[in-house]
Amino acid sequence: MNKKIIAAQFLNLGSILQNQAFPELFKKYREHNIILPYIEAAIISCYKLAILLNPNFSEAHYKLGRLFQKQKKWQEAAIAFDQAIKNDCLNLADAYHRLGQTLLNAKQVEESIIASRQAIELEPDRDSYYLQLGRALSVKSKVSEAIKNFQIASQKQVSQTHPHVVLKSLEKQQLSAPNFLIIGQVKCGTSSLYGYLTQHPQILPAIRKEIQFWHIESTFNHGLDWYLSQFPAISSEPNLITGEATPLYINSQSAAERVFQTFPNIKLIVLLRNPIDQVISNYYMRVRGHVENISLEKAIALALKGTPQASNSDLSEIYDRRYLRKGRYIEVISQWMNLFPKNQFLIVKSEDFFSDPATTLNQVCQFLEVESYQIQEYPKINQGSYPPISHSMRQTLNDYFRPFNQQLEEYLDRKFNWNS
Repeated sequence: MNKKIIAAQFLNLGSILQNQAFPELFKKYREHNIILPYIEAAIISCYKLAILLNPNFSEAHYKLGRLFQKQKKWQEAAIAFDQAIKNDCLNLADAYHRLGQTLLNAKQVEESIIASRQAIELEPDRDSYYLQLGRALSVKSKVSEAIKNFQIASQKQVSQTHPHVVLKSLEKQQLSAPNFLIIGQVKCGTSSLYGYLTQHPQILPAIRKEIQFWHIESTFNHGLDWYLSQFPAISSEPNLITGEATPLYINSQSAAERVFQTFPNIKLIVLLRNPIDQVISNYYMRVRGHVENISLEKAIALALKGTPQASNSDLSEIYDRRYLRKGRYIEVISQWMNLFPKNQFLIVKSEDFFSDPATTLNQVCQFLEVESYQIQEYPKINQGSYPPISHSMRQTLNDYFRPFNQQLEEYLDRKFNWNS
């Protein structure tokens, strides 16, 4: 049989494993982290065998690059995308774009800029390509050039998401400030809520949901104009608003202070989920992202060692910060409410949002002072799935979070009933 035909069969097998078998296997074995790398290794082997049989097989190089990119193996991904490009893959512009992303993560910034410019030259209407170039230019401290690319990205994005809106022209463009921030918490539904909100005809999206500006020193140092360029340049139409959703803001005292100093009247939205479920969801998100490789039981045990009630080690402190600390909502809510008046906050209970998103969306619209709006479907964005935890672990976490939950209810004068 012809080698190219066999190579195509290996490519097809790898694609089936990646797109159909792997998601099912992940659902079944996600609590057994040791198994998942072997599943991905089998997929990689299929793509590599396809390349061995047909070294010029551009699609195999491209798919291999995407898998390495998902695994955060930046150098391997860059090599694969480079080979896909040299062999004229069908997704040439996207291959250059992904090469730019991987090179930036590999700290090869100049090469990333070159690849990103090539992607734009091949496909100049893709907003994500200008966003990626802007990110790379920002790392090189070419802030003015980065701002121009962010503005182009925003113009192109809004023309697709809100074609009825006319933004200011780039030549006369002035930067617009956000009207609202979704500041937290992670794994509580922020992606879904932001996705629903930005379908509203009056709510224009930032060029990315999470700008990650106020709490990261290196990003904050790019300056306020850099931040504002991430938002659409709203014209004189009075009924348009914009905002972003970075759920890590809520955990940062410096973010709270910086936002207050810059936008003291901004509206703030917070989603809060039963902290037990938030912890578990956060853990499995990190497993899927290849940044967690120990068992859930060990991760929680380390986190409990890092709590204020116990003596800390460096590792246990890290795990406390990753998991349990984010569920002590009273600590982070109070540091924001010590600065902003409570009437500038909307606190959304995630369980209510998940069970009745339409009602929550109307509630948020009322808070933001825009017209009520409903969308046709409410898909859960970035939804994870995971097995139920043991009764003993749930009881341990329930006992741990109970006093913090009670303090939160007293502080907000509101019942969440997570410990019922």
